[in-house]
Amino acid sequence: MNSGSRIDRFRTSLARSGRVLRFFAPTVRPQAGRLAVALALSALAVLAEVLRPLPLQVVIDQVLVPNRAPHPSWLAHSIDALPVRTLIIGAALATLLASALAGLFEYVRTIVLSEAAQRVVARIRRDLFRHLMILPSQWHTRRSHGDVLLRLTGDIVMLRELLVGSLLDAAASVLLIVGTLGMMLWLDAGLTLISLVAVPPVAVLGTLLTRKIRRVVRRTREKEGALAGRSGEALGAVAMLQAFGAAAQVAGAFERENRSNLRSSLKASRLEALLARSLDLMTSAGVAVTIVFGTFAVLRGDLTAGGLIVFLTYQRVLYRPLRRLAQVVSRSAKAAVCGERVAEVLRTVPTITDRVAARTCERASGRLEFENVGVRYERGDLALDDVSFEVPAGSIGAIRGESGAGKSTLLALVPRLVDPTSGRVLLDGVDLREYTLESLRRQVAVVFQDSVLLGLTVSENIALGDPDATQEAIHAAAECAGVHRFAAELPNGFDTVVGERGAELSGGQRQRIAIARATLRNAPILVLDEPFAHLDDASRDHVLAALRTLAKSRTVLIVTHREHPGLVADFEIVLAGGRVASHRSLAGVA
Repeated sequence: MNSGSRIDRFRTSLARSGRVLRFFAPTVRPQAGRLAVALALSALAVLAEVLRPLPLQVVIDQVLVPNRAPHPSWLAHSIDALPVRTLIIGAALATLLASALAGLFEYVRTIVLSEAAQRVVARIRRDLFRHLMILPSQWHTRRSHGDVLLRLTGDIVMLRELLVGSLLDAAASVLLIVGTLGMMLWLDAGLTLISLVAVPPVAVLGTLLTRKIRRVVRRTREKEGALAGRSGEALGAVAMLQAFGAAAQVAGAFERENRSNLRSSLKASRLEALLARSLDLMTSAGVAVTIVFGTFAVLRGDLTAGGLIVFLTYQRVLYRPLRRLAQVVSRSAKAAVCGERVAEVLRTVPTITDRVAARTCERASGRLEFENVGVRYERGDLALDDVSFEVPAGSIGAIRGESGAGKSTLLALVPRLVDPTSGRVLLDGVDLREYTLESLRRQVAVVFQDSVLLGLTVSENIALGDPDATQEAIHAAAECAGVHRFAAELPNGFDTVVGERGAELSGGQRQRIAIARATLRNAPILVLDEPFAHLDDASRDHVLAALRTLAKSRTVLIVTHREHPGLVADFEIVLAGGRVASHRSLAGVA
């Protein structure tokens, strides 16, 4: 690889880190006060660290090897006037005081910096979660949930290194380098230049290895995201895998991906270890060179023995922040990769948003009109094509069709989970896109084909339909959907926690809770996607009776792929291949 390409890649690396820093700067800015305090404490800790070796020189040059210390005249007279015992004890106390102050400043700095870092992490995680909540469902469908969770958790923690930890560590290291170099130059300028012989190799090696570390870390994080996605997928389908005897097959695939991830992780660890040990070797070589030239300087009388010992102490102190800077660069490289992954999500612009002049939708009558509606997926497939029909306010409409006919897509248009790529959907004569999302979605209650419950109690899951609802209203909605029949048999009744995604309940029970939640919302439009999929005959009849009552004041769309005896509907739309195959009235049909 030629030097030009190396320079270009280094510039690219810096540009990447710079982009991440600029993107998250508004998030870090509120912590500027804490960061300034941490930086000031770093400066004080550096000052104490720089002064700490000086008492040792006084002891060596005034007590162990006297009359060889070239101190200023006023300082020499003061030191000479002190008894040896006082000089030794004073030097020891001064060293202890400097160490205590350095430790105290560093301790407080760590506390302040940790608070700033945790606040930054909390804010980024909050912003990322909120952004995920407004991204369209199609975006989530195309991505692994495991990878998204990794960005929401591990990647943000890694990003903290770049935004807070690494910057302050780098600043503290630079301050320590400047202070230490100043003292070394004061002791012996020529020896200082000789001692810096290891710096260029350290810088070159750090740059080369850091680039490799960054590439390996990016691959590792991608593999970890895929691994998290596969594990989450498999754990959610354990029963199916066991029933088909496919658990071993899936475990084998998981193991192959796990081994691949292990190889990437080990490679990153080896590179980091190589960087650390190589830096140690180079700095030790620098110390060895200093010992040779420094000893000759002492023999010539150009430097005192105490001066050489203290100089070597400063040299080791100098190499410590140099190594730390290399580590900072390595950590920053890893953090920049994670930062890009987080920023990638935050930069994703939601495709369904409020228009600039969007208006509030007050209580709607529920009249819906579909005018030449077409929906095309991003991959180019046509889900709906030139669909037109009207849903009168207060009516019940049955939407039927085979799987893949476009029924669920049609349903998703009503609360604007999907927007038409052609045509329009109107509510009370107004295009849905003219309303604010929040006010529009207050007009619609939806029951999805796969009933989605959270790991809350039965009451709390129903209350998601209306967080301000009273217990009486919750129980009334539950009775309407037939939830009260099985809730009374649960260990804690309506206060029973249903488990993750309602795992403690049957499919029919989850469906009835979802219907109760939609009922509680008291929206003028009620849309149900396969509401009878998990219900037995008795439960279905109960829900049908409830829907008859609800329809008196609501517009109801029931999406189903087949007819149900006793389904009370005013009209029926049959979809085939994304188009309206038939549209007929069912008035008088029981």
